[in-house]
Amino acid sequence: MNAGYTEKCEICEKSSWELILENQMISVCSGREILRDTPLAKAMCTNCGFVYTSRSPLDEDIDHYYKEVYSSKLRSDAYDYRNYSHGMTFSEVQHKFLFSHDFPRIGRMIDIGCGKGFFERAFAERYPEWEIEGVDPSVVSIQMARKRMPKAKFYNKKFEGKDYEKNAYDLVCMHAVLNRMSPRVFGQEVAAMLKTGGIFSVEIAVFPQAPFELYFADHKYMYFREHLLAIAEEFNLDFLNEDAKGSKWRFLFKKVPDAGSDRKEQLSAAAHRIRNKVKRIVASWHRVFEEVTKCKLEGKKIAFYGQGTTLMLVLAIVEFPKEQIAGIYDDNPYKVGEVVCGVKVRQPNEEIKQVEAVVLCAGPEGIPFMKKTLGDYSGTIIHL
Repeated sequence: MNAGYTEKCEICEKSSWELILENQMISVCSGREILRDTPLAKAMCTNCGFVYTSRSPLDEDIDHYYKEVYSSKLRSDAYDYRNYSHGMTFSEVQHKFLFSHDFPRIGRMIDIGCGKGFFERAFAERYPEWEIEGVDPSVVSIQMARKRMPKAKFYNKKFEGKDYEKNAYDLVCMHAVLNRMSPRVFGQEVAAMLKTGGIFSVEIAVFPQAPFELYFADHKYMYFREHLLAIAEEFNLDFLNEDAKGSKWRFLFKKVPDAGSDRKEQLSAAAHRIRNKVKRIVASWHRVFEEVTKCKLEGKKIAFYGQGTTLMLVLAIVEFPKEQIAGIYDDNPYKVGEVVCGVKVRQPNEEIKQVEAVVLCAGPEGIPFMKKTLGDYSGTIIHL
């Protein structure tokens, strides 16, 4: 079945696809912007289970979105998300993981998708003699990065590998970028930029832990761990280490003359499990929408725990009325006080336990933490 889409899969290079989302008229961006009336479609490779956005409302203006619109996390210089699994911000988790690797005293690094420069400052504090560069298409991000790290070189533009010196970098970073960028492009261009022995640092949303990606208009590529390892090996990026916790996982690779040839065999062995997991994610979303719609039709007031893209999707797709929202809660202090659909976000408290139902708006690893906070709550809990 080709699902009307005939391009080769960028992981396994087969051309057989199954539509898992078609003509979806409400979608969301990673910046939490809701898009309406322009269809989103996602297709799954029937060979390896890689999921690709075959049609997006942002197909014509994705560059403009990242340059000008992608702004929800830029409300303040310090704004960051919390990683439930580690009890730290995502930036803190990334820094801790990367600095578990020892780098030489002198070197050259570039951070592709550098954002507000959190990593550049952290790296410079530890390795002050390195040449540090960052590139990001967001105008506001680069302004903040230059203010945070005035000694680094920052480029406000879309990343193009041809613009950078070959075999010149000891470290290349792509943190929260690969879901937006062609895996074959990243493999070729990162391998070309790195010196032999150089390190590639990746942070990536892994689809089974980040099921909200199904409805993301700006995430074109949805990986399982096996997909990333297979494409990295193809370009002689040898696996070193990983931190497989939370919705985003972290990986380190080293450029070597020959990375071996067993990762694609491992992907082939896992393909059946991956395809089934993708289908379960799709079914879980349908179930959540059905359960919340039932509450809406019965006139129940329900609370939403977690202020992020899952919340925005559920409210928009179900068209859940404001008057039936009993409260919106979040553990992240940066989100407390925000207003969503006219409702101010609060920290979880005893009030949340008084409503008939609570929707947990988080990925699989965040759910247990939320349930622990709810404690002896006896109402209905809805989650993916």
